[in-house]
Amino acid sequence: MKLTFALCVSGCLWGLATSAVAAPRTFYIAPGGRDLAVGSRTAPFATLERARQAVRNLKQKQGGQLKQPVSVLLAGGTYFLQSPLVFTPDDSGSDACPVIYSALGNERVVISGGRRLGEWRAMGDGLWRASVPKGSKDFRRLRVGQADAIRARTPNFDPQHPHTGGWWFTQFGGQPWEKGAFGQAVGSAQDVGTKLGWQVNVPATATYTVWLRYAHNMQSAMDEHTTLRSGNEAPVALTDLPDTGAWGSFRWGKVAVLPLAAGNQTLAWENVKGGGLNLDAFVLTDDPNWNPANADSMENLPTALVGKQRLVIQAEAATSKVGTPTIPQNAEGGGRDRIGLSAEQLIGLSDKDLAGAEVNIFPAWGWVNARLAVNGADRQLPALLVHSNEQIWMNNRFYVENARSALDSPGEWFLDEGAGEVLYKPRPSDSQKSVAVAPTMDRLVTLAGDATADKFVENIRFQGLTFSDTDYTLGGYYSQADSAFWLQGGRRCAIENCRFEHLGGYAVRMEQRSNGNAVVRCTMDHLGGGGVVMLGDTKSQAFDNLIAANDIHDCGQMYAHVAGVYITTGSGNKVLNNRIERMPRYGVSLKSYADDASSHNNVVAYNEIIDTNLETNDTGAIETLGRDKAESGNRIEYNLIRNVVGLKVTTDGVMHTPYFTWGIYLDDFSSGTMVRGNIVDGTVVGALCIHNGKDNVVENNVFLNGSEMNIRLQPHGDGFMHNNSFRHNIVAYKDPNAILWYSYANTWKRDILGEVDNNLYWQTGGLDLATTSQGITPEGTWGKWQEAGLDTHSQVANPQFEGLNRGDYRLKANSPAYKLGFQPLPLGRIGPKGYIP
Repeated sequence: MKLTFALCVSGCLWGLATSAVAAPRTFYIAPGGRDLAVGSRTAPFATLERARQAVRNLKQKQGGQLKQPVSVLLAGGTYFLQSPLVFTPDDSGSDACPVIYSALGNERVVISGGRRLGEWRAMGDGLWRASVPKGSKDFRRLRVGQADAIRARTPNFDPQHPHTGGWWFTQFGGQPWEKGAFGQAVGSAQDVGTKLGWQVNVPATATYTVWLRYAHNMQSAMDEHTTLRSGNEAPVALTDLPDTGAWGSFRWGKVAVLPLAAGNQTLAWENVKGGGLNLDAFVLTDDPNWNPANADSMENLPTALVGKQRLVIQAEAATSKVGTPTIPQNAEGGGRDRIGLSAEQLIGLSDKDLAGAEVNIFPAWGWVNARLAVNGADRQLPALLVHSNEQIWMNNRFYVENARSALDSPGEWFLDEGAGEVLYKPRPSDSQKSVAVAPTMDRLVTLAGDATADKFVENIRFQGLTFSDTDYTLGGYYSQADSAFWLQGGRRCAIENCRFEHLGGYAVRMEQRSNGNAVVRCTMDHLGGGGVVMLGDTKSQAFDNLIAANDIHDCGQMYAHVAGVYITTGSGNKVLNNRIERMPRYGVSLKSYADDASSHNNVVAYNEIIDTNLETNDTGAIETLGRDKAESGNRIEYNLIRNVVGLKVTTDGVMHTPYFTWGIYLDDFSSGTMVRGNIVDGTVVGALCIHNGKDNVVENNVFLNGSEMNIRLQPHGDGFMHNNSFRHNIVAYKDPNAILWYSYANTWKRDILGEVDNNLYWQTGGLDLATTSQGITPEGTWGKWQEAGLDTHSQVANPQFEGLNRGDYRLKANSPAYKLGFQPLPLGRIGPKGYIP
């Protein structure tokens, strides 16, 4: 009855039974049971599949509708699934007669998707070996005892620096003249006599057509204003260079024909008549039918015909210059088909090593990671050959795993598929009696309804169970959602007091109009993905679900672009009283990508979110995306957020952490969001960021200790961002060099903000915000800010916290915040301990 009441008051609409029902029926399962038994306490079943069938048979005998609640009790032990356990609408209970799968008493019950390996055999080389059971192959995870082993990797995992150590950094993986990126153009000075030179190796003697990717806004064509020549040959004038309309709007011009001899050559470009031109890249080819179309990357460039040549020259790879052309340094862009590394690094990886090797890389900006198969190596460049959806930039961090030669550190393992065995380098704490388990599936349980036909899996509950041992699939980027427990068309089902561990992906996945479900008081830790993920477009998304009082921590072990609760789309959901700690990216994320893929009217409240964004950047502990540009109705209330970190390796090879994070990030047009009663303590560029959204209300929050900025506005200048209110808040910070209010200077306008008043501001280090000459607001000083009609009744004064240094965020009775309308925060209700069903 307690669970039913909790779901009713949360909006999940479970009805209480009013009609009489028969006495409950109970089936039993035990590790030593028999599926031919009757499923009683003394003659239990052996498998969940058999118990599911028993419930289904009972339901059929009762005319297709259960007449009594049914319990399936599992005795302590581990149940190894032969395949994922699938429940269909035929397995549903009802509001009055639910089906409950639960642990018997307080016994530990593990539902495993793995297989035990054979016994360990110690060899003279310091390694242990264990045979792989039939049907177990290509697995990427291994559990030894209760610890996840490390897949053999180079460089080795650094336990002292788990996020910043144990990485290689990409080097340029191409020819010297290819170094650079499309879109990173050389800005040529308009002076006559400006020159650029490149050293190239021409593959064959031929007459080459020259294509140039360029941009300019000179109002007329730049034909014959510039030339290109090889060595001491006569220069050739470049044509087909009309105005592109903007300096950043690139097009391909078929600009010249140039005879070239095979071998090392010097190509020289010169401005001979004046006029500006942004040079992006040249392509020289002897294929008469070759055309770049609209290619904007190396991967999109067509190849030449067999026997023909295609030479790509990035303008910023110039080795000489005359005059003042602007050559980008540390260009961000790159290719998608190779990872450059040093010759010494590649020597340590034989072709045999690379045959089954994979890389874990944080490509491009470092917002995501990807796990990619290695397709071989180019030992001349040198580079690993891969296929990435994101560009691979200089100094992106990565490591190589599943290479036999990398098996050199305690706790590492390698699957020798040919020999059918696992090799393991034991930790000092390991015993040869330690059981090793390899996953054989990427999910454990699926509730498989058909929402399009209004056939849901309903009223099945799972209580007190442990779900363990799943694998992950290769990929990553933004959408990896491997999960142990899938709700596809599940309605009014519950997962309560369960534990999720040793998983390759998320704990729970909801989609296909799953609604009215609850995930309550579960523990999800050290998972490959995040905690709970919701997927779909607006028509198929999960809605009106409850995620409450869960302990979610140390997730993202395989994929980093995850969240404790990730609503990639979903509406009407409640995310309440969870403790979310040590996450590589978000604590909670709500995404609206478009009109047909939106997340509206969700409530994120009373959560305790600590140590987030440990491996990525440009992110928040709680983040929303509003690309549908609609009023979201989302509410972010009474959450405690501490220590939002951020990490990035810039293209110059410097690792930055903390770096570019917010506490609450209303990203990309997020609008109509209520942000109320939150405490945010410890960020880099602000407790709050509003990125070109409108009609957001921010009130009665405590925002503390932004190291660079405290409140950040990011208007695009298109007029969309306006009427954002900020009232009755407390903003206090330590660093005297931090900015109080920041906005993009070139797009700042007063109407970006609506009501901004009755706030309390304080700099704890002694800087008087009211009188300082520092530019602490978009208007400049505090006085200029007030002259613009902002914070006219607000105060600069000590908020009088009870004990901020010891994490006591209560205010003393004499706090000036109360006179400004600030309301006390319900601190005792935050986190799992404060959950009220």
